[in-house]
Amino acid sequence: MAESKSTGGQAGKTTEADIQAQIDQLREDIAGLTKLIGSLGNEKASDARARAEKFRDDATKKGQEAYDRAREEAMSIEEDIEDHIRSRPLQSILMAAGFGFLAALLTRR
Repeated sequence: MAESKSTGGQAGKTTEADIQAQIDQLREDIAGLTKLIGSLGNEKASDARARAEKFRDDATKKGQEAYDRAREEAMSIEEDIEDHIRSRPLQSILMAAGFGFLAALLTRR
């Protein structure tokens, strides 16, 4: 900041020019602080954006992995059911008929 200046023989007296110089210096200091704060804000926003993108990418990857595991499990169950039907076709037909009969009874009421 600017220090108060005095003119010639008026020791200790502040002139209008001195006050204006101090105001101008304060404006410059405030402008510098504003730029600094803006720069820091942009850095923080950039960091937050990068963290959000990483979180999104991680969540997408984990979601895809969970979907793949569930799909593989469903396919495995389907294969097991198909193997059971092929090894015991008569039992499978009777079970399906029984389930159909029970479903018909429950929906009729």
